[in-house]
Amino acid sequence: MNARRLAAALATTIGAVLLAAPAVPVAAAPPARMAVPQPPPGGAVVTVKTGGDRAGDGSLVPLPGVTLGLYPTESDAVPALECVSDGDGDCNFVVEDASNLIGTRPFVKQIAAPGGWFANPSLRTGPGSGSGSVDSPYVFQTPTLEAGSTYSSQSDFMFSSTLGSNYTASNGVWQNSRVNPPLPSRCGLDIAVVLDLSASVGATNLPILKSATDQLVDAFVGTPSRMAVFGFARYSPNQNATTNEIYPNHPELQSVSTQAGADEFKSQYADWGLGSGTNWDHALYRVATSGVHYDATIVLTDGNPTRWGLQGPPVTPSGDGSNTHFADVEEAIFSANLLKKNETRVVSFGIGRGVSGVSGLNLAAISGQTAYDGTNVVDADYFQIPNFEGAGETLRDFATASCTGSVSVVKEVVPAGGDLTDAVPAPGWEFDAAGADGVTVDPPAATTDETGGVSFEVGFPQGQTSGGVTVTETQKPDYTLVTQDGLNASCVDRVTGDPVAVTNSGETGFDITVDFDSAVTCTVYNRAPAVEVTVDKEWVVDGVTYREGSQPDGLDATLTLSGPGGAPLTEQSWGVPRGGYDLGEAIQFDETTTITDETCVLDDSRVTERNGTAVDADLPYSDDLAGLSNTYLVTNTVSCEAAPPGGSLGSLGVGSLGSLGVGSLGSLGVGSLGSLEGGSLEGGSLGAGSVGSLGSLGSLGALGSAGSAGPVIPPVPPAPPGPAPTPTPPPSTSTPPPPGTSTPTPTPAPPSSGPRPNAIDGGAAERHTVRNLGITAAGLVLLGLAGAGAVAIARRRSS
Repeated sequence: MNARRLAAALATTIGAVLLAAPAVPVAAAPPARMAVPQPPPGGAVVTVKTGGDRAGDGSLVPLPGVTLGLYPTESDAVPALECVSDGDGDCNFVVEDASNLIGTRPFVKQIAAPGGWFANPSLRTGPGSGSGSVDSPYVFQTPTLEAGSTYSSQSDFMFSSTLGSNYTASNGVWQNSRVNPPLPSRCGLDIAVVLDLSASVGATNLPILKSATDQLVDAFVGTPSRMAVFGFARYSPNQNATTNEIYPNHPELQSVSTQAGADEFKSQYADWGLGSGTNWDHALYRVATSGVHYDATIVLTDGNPTRWGLQGPPVTPSGDGSNTHFADVEEAIFSANLLKKNETRVVSFGIGRGVSGVSGLNLAAISGQTAYDGTNVVDADYFQIPNFEGAGETLRDFATASCTGSVSVVKEVVPAGGDLTDAVPAPGWEFDAAGADGVTVDPPAATTDETGGVSFEVGFPQGQTSGGVTVTETQKPDYTLVTQDGLNASCVDRVTGDPVAVTNSGETGFDITVDFDSAVTCTVYNRAPAVEVTVDKEWVVDGVTYREGSQPDGLDATLTLSGPGGAPLTEQSWGVPRGGYDLGEAIQFDETTTITDETCVLDDSRVTERNGTAVDADLPYSDDLAGLSNTYLVTNTVSCEAAPPGGSLGSLGVGSLGSLGVGSLGSLGVGSLGSLEGGSLEGGSLGAGSVGSLGSLGSLGALGSAGSAGPVIPPVPPAPPGPAPTPTPPPSTSTPPPPGTSTPTPTPAPPSSGPRPNAIDGGAAERHTVRNLGITAAGLVLLGLAGAGAVAIARRRSS
């Protein structure tokens, strides 16, 4: 025996031993990658590519460990040669000259699948309508083998681009299906529903299909379950065959623990219309690559696939759209394998005559090998339902089956001031559960998830079919239990739809009786405390602090605040509370600042206080509400340009008007301008500050700062003519110059570079007129400029 025949014999022997041994998972290195061998002298090579999972980018991942046989005839039970696919997915038959196969057309059939996989010895092909179904063996005949030649499944046989009635047309990659992972053994699942919306469903059955799906969704109410929904025809998402409207998939999981949540979920597909063609491949691939993990994917279809491919419109997918070929099913298997690789169970529901009979082969190929027999609703991989009218009840049975012998509790929180219709599922609530009379409960304590639900598995002693269970919630501070007809919970058996009797246990607990075949769901309501948010505002302008509303003109800011209940940012008044929030709720606020005073600029906006504690944070600001009253302070810092020289009186504090030129007016005293000859200039009290010395009048001088102004007093009318009073000189506060020296000329005060004027008596910093004096700031400037007039007054005084 030569080396090649010895190798073939060894391969056959080893393969037989492996087939006889039970399948035991072992941690072994994958088969090595090897090049396709060259034909031996006088012989040929037949190479078959094997595939497993669809990759995330749409390509196929090679499947090592597939055992194939090369048979002289299709009916032969013993292969002439065997091969096992390597790491590249290549299964190579090396045909020797002496094998008696040269010059013949042998057949390739599968002998065994690797661990964790199963073979599909035949698939359903034929018209897509479901009539004329063919149970087609998954067997391929090679071309006539010629010495020195290599024959590939991807080009020389198996593969075919000719469709129509060539039902066994394949893409040339040998398929195997992953074993379907089991459902998690708990009540409360994350489910993706995949709806076939191909034209074959028809306008009559479409509302029935949606109604059946509604029943499935409603059956999960009262359990900690979430759902997503996908649609498909020739594409996924589905495109309306008439209007070309695309109905988006909804891969995000949405809670259906309450009827309100279930109704909202059902509205997502309520208006979906029909497309054309049936592309299982694209639908399953969309679910597998959604980025969301599902416990199970439920495929509802009325027909076999007639398309394959992963591109959406306007690209026409592969397949003829009218017939089912090997290629249409192969590609769907690869995409389903990707789902199952990620521990998502695939459950296929064939509804109607189009998927009856041998169509179960294809339903099994994308899910698993266990058919529904009327009793194994939890364990079945695929269902064949005769008509659309019966689909709803079967789907409902599927949903409730995983919850028998369990108690689910859904916590809903009623907003402060609301009623039960306003209640929403609440995560983060802890419930304890305990059994009586030998009944066990697992787990003994659980915390509600985002569905607001928890689930407890109930175990019964041998021969016992029912028992008592006590459930108690851990109350949260400031929340109050809302009783229903005086009871701490309301419960129902989802299997029968009948109410379950409840007895209060303590302040927050309840007792119920659970049967082994019941699926009890209970709802507990709590009222939330009144939680509110208040955001205040202050302004710091040139170092002076103002509360919102008292800031200088031209400075404004608008507050926006999120919530309650996750509502987006909307306008809110500063300092006004907004209520309706929940403890722990996440909020955000921001502001829009408007400054119309061109002399001012916003330097910074910061959150400077949170619940009475100093903070320093940027806007927009986010926080989780920690108490019933939540307060924040936003501080805006503004700087403004100084007034131009001579343009204002400066700060009306204590000071002097400075020098106005040459010629002294003398001291005018405290609180008034004094009396000038020919009439009084008294315009009112200047408050606590003295006007000081006006200095000498002559050349132009700068106005200094005046004393703080007092109340406005109307100007005093001129006195009647009479003898001029003799002015009393004010007491001198300076030392006279020594004899023989000249009096120095006063130096004009430099222009002010200080901040812009503040409000009278400490009010807002803004420009003011000197109405108190009966003259305007501009008038005083003109007084400073009109040296001649001032000198005339001085002369009259001195005379």
